[in-house]
Amino acid sequence: MVRNYRRKTDHRKYEDRAFSVRAVHRDPVDLHLLAQVLIRHTFQQDGESRAARRAIEVPETYRRQTQLTDSVA
Repeated sequence: MVRNYRRKTDHRKYEDRAFSVRAVHRDPVDLHLLAQVLIRHTFQQDGESRAARRAIEVPETYRRQTQLTDSVA
């Protein structure tokens, strides 16, 4: 069953369209809480990136496995 497309409304030019704006009143933002959240987020990101960098780096006290077995034997 094929139906032909038929417009139900006439096309309006952009100039003929009516626009309206509604204001939505909301509670004011708690700036103190927002600042705390941003600071915590920054510290968390910094900690994650620092942990990732340290996981890649070789520790200063690193000894190779052969050195450990030679010294124990």
